[in-house]
Amino acid sequence: MVNRRELALLRAMYQHETVTAAAASVNMTQPAASALLRGLEIRLGFALFSRENRRLHLTSQGRALLPEVLNALAGIESVDRLARDIRHGSASRLAIGAVAIAASSLFPAALARLRHTHPDVAVTVRSGTALEIIDMAVDHRIDLGIIVGSSQDARVEMCTLSSLNLFCIMRPEHPYASRRRLALSEVAREQPIVLGAALPAGRATARALEALGMAHLPSVEVMQSSAACALVASGVGIGIVESLGAVYARRQGLVARSVMPVDDLILALVWPRQRGMSQPASDMKACLMEEARLLRLDK
Repeated sequence: MVNRRELALLRAMYQHETVTAAAASVNMTQPAASALLRGLEIRLGFALFSRENRRLHLTSQGRALLPEVLNALAGIESVDRLARDIRHGSASRLAIGAVAIAASSLFPAALARLRHTHPDVAVTVRSGTALEIIDMAVDHRIDLGIIVGSSQDARVEMCTLSSLNLFCIMRPEHPYASRRRLALSEVAREQPIVLGAALPAGRATARALEALGMAHLPSVEVMQSSAACALVASGVGIGIVESLGAVYARRQGLVARSVMPVDDLILALVWPRQRGMSQPASDMKACLMEEARLLRLDK
């Protein structure tokens, strides 16, 4: 079993990349931290870090373990915070999981809306992939999760916030920016920046191009819509993102044009099935639904 002190040291070593700095951040001496790490690696049966140029880097085994280390420590710290809140007479806490683009485009305005009715609620936001967020809901680590795509897991409840379209994003001076309508076939000929095929919008893009009989030849493939927006803003090229990415792009001063709707591309909420929803969580759900309606993500 990995204890809390070991989890804290692993997180600190990931953040600082040297034993000395990591040990100092968790109030340990360097020899004690080194001994703790050696003992943990012996128990686990594999190395967690390799040393390169006086810095420590995660091994492949360490990279595989790290997400669970971070989640476990976050869970422990969440229990501590909740216990402290209860001790001081306040247990109003809300944990939200969100795919990165929802956390930066849809969630902020919804949280601002929630603050009007629940000004004292303490909110924790955890990012991850859709599958990771569903796992968080299953394990009761979050009250609500915002995902792109759907869930077939019987252990969570789900509701659709909106259907999503594919959008072309570009700088204002691009020739396409003056057009009100664009076809996916036109955009594809520009070898756009696209989302990876592991993401629902990336798979939808690849399927749509296949249906048109066109080769899928992106210039760059990224795993976050915000990364696609940053590349477009830097002049790398034009990009294809989903509706949330288009919202984010417009807030960054880019132009976004819908190129096609996608029948099975949705924005959804998930939450634990075997758990009653608190009033703050229920109100946050309503705020997210209203914000999705106002953003007109299906247009």
